[in-house]
Amino acid sequence: MKKIYLDNAATTKIDERVFEAMKPYLTDSFGNASSVHTFGRETKVLLEDARETVADFIGAKPAEIYFTSGGTEANNFAIKGISFNNLGLRNHIITSPIEHQCGNRYLDYLKQKFGFEITYLPVNKFGEIDLAFLKNSITDKTFLISAMHSNNEIGVINDITKISEIIGDKNIALHTDSVQSIGKTRFNIKEINCNTATISAHKFYGPKGIGALYIKKGTVIDKFIHGGMQERDRRGGTENIPAIAGMKKAVEILNAQMDSDIEHYSNLKNYFISKLNNEFRDEITINSKAGKNSLPNIINFSLNNKVDSDTVIIKLDMKGIAVSSGSACTSGAVQPSHVLKAIGYDDEAVKSSLRVSFGRENKTEEIDYFVEALKEIIKA
Repeated sequence: MKKIYLDNAATTKIDERVFEAMKPYLTDSFGNASSVHTFGRETKVLLEDARETVADFIGAKPAEIYFTSGGTEANNFAIKGISFNNLGLRNHIITSPIEHQCGNRYLDYLKQKFGFEITYLPVNKFGEIDLAFLKNSITDKTFLISAMHSNNEIGVINDITKISEIIGDKNIALHTDSVQSIGKTRFNIKEINCNTATISAHKFYGPKGIGALYIKKGTVIDKFIHGGMQERDRRGGTENIPAIAGMKKAVEILNAQMDSDIEHYSNLKNYFISKLNNEFRDEITINSKAGKNSLPNIINFSLNNKVDSDTVIIKLDMKGIAVSSGSACTSGAVQPSHVLKAIGYDDEAVKSSLRVSFGRENKTEEIDYFVEALKEIIKA
């Protein structure tokens, strides 16, 4: 049986070159980067080299990069740090209803436990934020706007630069979840002009358990983990050097081949959409926007016959095909996708949706195999 992985938005296969780069730091170069002896200094050099590599890739300064355990921690770090710094001063946060659960659930926590007021912006059928509504939602109590750069379920890319322009010289911090964007868009932090942005290595062929938070110089933010003086006293705890070495290598690979990666994803996406339209016609509804304001590797669509997507996913899995019904963080949840609900779909349409996300190793032949398998399942 063929094994075809079409769930690269959930996680990617670690690149063999990344694995090789990690090995020395799992064996001989095992020192604590905070130690002053040779073993520690050796890993400290790697740590700071990796910080510079990540910073250069997104157009930041090395001192603006803080290593975390991944995207969830980085999003929590940013939102908590900025919010706690405003406790008792300002209490209004603006966000969108299609943010990743790690952002929205933390905002719910802030509302319930600390009384913060949260405004959720309307989005159109593609998930694009209503910028006019955002502009009118800003008050003298607003201190944070949190908006995804790209969405993990439908792939829409929001114009974070325009949001930054709306903020202007107001004393409001801008946070963006850029976890899905890295390696799929030409992401430059200076052009976006946000205060904080998140990165997760396992979304671009690096190891799980390592990510980073960009914090713009001058942004006032509380520390996230109290402990030692690591990460310039903002995130205590011994750094995960093997994973950081892997993340560094994954970014170096992106530096060398991101343009060809994006072209490959785009070709697969265009081919896939063409196959869906030709083979299924009125049997599906494509939920993802096409073109430049959408990630080149994600397609979300609903089955118009309202077949439950979980059933379809299991049957596809029996044929060796891995896809999802949305975010890996919510696929096992009982409630329908909050993203598809926000863009106007009813429960039946949401529960019949599938997400296909492409990676470096995928081929058009795999798309053909998927389409034939899907035809067998939904027409049975």
